[in-house]
Amino acid sequence: MTAGWRRLAGFWVAVIIVGAGGAAALQVMGPPPAPAPAPLPVLAPASTPAAARPAEARVQPAPPAPGVIRAPDPALLEPAPDFPGRFVPRRAADGRASMSFYARAPDLTPKRPSVAMLVVGLGQSQADSEAAIAALPGAVTLGFSPYTPNPDPLLASAREHGHEYLVTLPMESQGYPLNDSGPHALLTGADPAVNDRNLEWVLSRMQGEVGVTGASDGLRGQRFANAPALMGPVLQQLNARGLLYVDPRPGAPNAPRTAAVSMVIDDPPDRASIDAKLSQLEQQARDGQTMLGLAVMVRPVTVERVAAWARGLDGRGITLLPVSAVVLAK
Repeated sequence: MTAGWRRLAGFWVAVIIVGAGGAAALQVMGPPPAPAPAPLPVLAPASTPAAARPAEARVQPAPPAPGVIRAPDPALLEPAPDFPGRFVPRRAADGRASMSFYARAPDLTPKRPSVAMLVVGLGQSQADSEAAIAALPGAVTLGFSPYTPNPDPLLASAREHGHEYLVTLPMESQGYPLNDSGPHALLTGADPAVNDRNLEWVLSRMQGEVGVTGASDGLRGQRFANAPALMGPVLQQLNARGLLYVDPRPGAPNAPRTAAVSMVIDDPPDRASIDAKLSQLEQQARDGQTMLGLAVMVRPVTVERVAAWARGLDGRGITLLPVSAVVLAK
């Protein structure tokens, strides 16, 4: 064998030996380890379901500046079931109620006697209503008839002049049917469903009121209000809707969020009698009672005497409160 062939044979012998050694090593050591898996991405934690989250704190609006009356808020309204296109008050989901949201901020001067005044019957005469809104101090609360043909401009004017306001609720009075409170009055002999519908109609006539009063267009609904089985459910409905109630019967028992007037100042409606009763209200306030006066009709003489009396109260050391401040303080 030549030298070239001997070198070639030696090469292949070496390859065979190395290959056999590698196979033996694999048998002893096993296959090479699998490559490490790629790290999993870190995921953000899933958001907590709304039902499991703690309830959010109710954010109450800041109180209005003194003399400012808020405009109607859609959150405090819901559709009137029986009157399409109209709305009735409700308590808002955040807890707000008309009786406080639309209230005029009171003068809280400490250690002073205080009186409140409610003048009702606005809306029946456009001229008399406009005159009363402009002449009476803002702290005088106004009551608007649900029979007002076009209440929105008058209500806007009342807010601009700083007056909080109520809607007057027609109810069966003494002397009915001679004393008739109109086609939507609550009657002692009516079917409860009819009275409920009439109450809904009254509440759908305007927006932005702090509450309701039983004094309506010179009448005071005594016969209906004197029937607890009838009046009780009405007061419950008003309270559920966030409305206060002013009872026009002096000395009437108080229910939650209600107040009875202390005195009717325009019965009879002459200048001397009105002045005498206003003086009596003021004197009883000095004796430590918070007094609530009521004028049951918008008459020029009543507006003139109440305006003159109210303008001088501060100088005589008396605070004139809006009606809401009297009711909500109870």
